[in-house]
Amino acid sequence: MAMTDSELKSRCFSILAEQVGSVEMERFVMLLNRDTFDYTEWRKDNLFQGETVDSLCGRIEQFQAAKAEYARN
Repeated sequence: MAMTDSELKSRCFSILAEQVGSVEMERFVMLLNRDTFDYTEWRKDNLFQGETVDSLCGRIEQFQAAKAEYARN
């Protein structure tokens, strides 16, 4: 079942705060609000740069293994 918009925002803010801290998270949100950043163009040029299908599959497998290990502990 898909998350609601509110649940998605909450989860993403939690992840950001955990990864970069609350001050940097707030800074990031402010940057998004004032910049004319085009995520679609950025994604085309940056998100999977240098990746192949095989390398992405490997990263997915590593992530799933780490997630399963985390769930066991």
